[in-house]
Amino acid sequence: MGTIRIPSARGSFRVWQRNITIFRKYWKSILFPNFVEPLLYLVALGLGLGAFIQQGGINGQPYVQFVAPGLLASNAMFAASFESTFNTFVKLKIDKIYDAIITTPVNAEDVVGGEYLWAGTRAALYGTAFLATIVVLGIVFGQPLVTSWWALLLPLMLLVIGVMFSVMGTLFTSLIERIDLYAYYFTLVVTPLFLLSGVFFPVDDFPAPVPQVAWFTPLYHAVNVCRELATGPSPAVLADIAWILVFTSVLALIPVQIMRRRLIG
Repeated sequence: MGTIRIPSARGSFRVWQRNITIFRKYWKSILFPNFVEPLLYLVALGLGLGAFIQQGGINGQPYVQFVAPGLLASNAMFAASFESTFNTFVKLKIDKIYDAIITTPVNAEDVVGGEYLWAGTRAALYGTAFLATIVVLGIVFGQPLVTSWWALLLPLMLLVIGVMFSVMGTLFTSLIERIDLYAYYFTLVVTPLFLLSGVFFPVDDFPAPVPQVAWFTPLYHAVNVCRELATGPSPAVLADIAWILVFTSVLALIPVQIMRRRLIG
């Protein structure tokens, strides 16, 4: 049985530091599209469609207040997913950046750990910018979209959520040889999660087995956490946080082992 490799904090930090250095040079062009897309969803669906939803909204919330935290969670998912798929593939197979990195004291597992951390950081940065916009829009329209001081914990949770989706994306990346195969990942995994995990409507109100199936999906719990922190948490949020932490911890070591074999044989 082979030894299970675990990323070191020091090596992972060095990989993260490299990514953040590059990000500082291009952050304006990188941030803009990831910021605008969820904003368009919020305006078109939250404010536009929300105007046609009957008074009382969803579970006593105005529809725009319901959908905003869900878009926050999905924004983190997309940011981390793109970073851990296309960007990671380019560094792995095309630019061979990882091959260069592992000639230094940083080893293969540190590369993966650093990329997890960077994808989580990127998700938190994008999400925090979107969160600030949500707060401002709530003030402008006279309808607060964030109503709890617990929302101050959202950037930290977005980091954790980003790491979770980075683990998933890195796992898929570690198994493929062609970049066009990401069409399957985004069509069969990411898009269904975006549409069916409670971002736009409460899946818990559906008949069985829809709520039970949703419970096994990562974005469902991410949406619950963001929504609870944005509007005032209930004790149930602890179960969602625990699910995210356990799922991420169990899955995280698998891409580490596979990527190590790909990089050093």
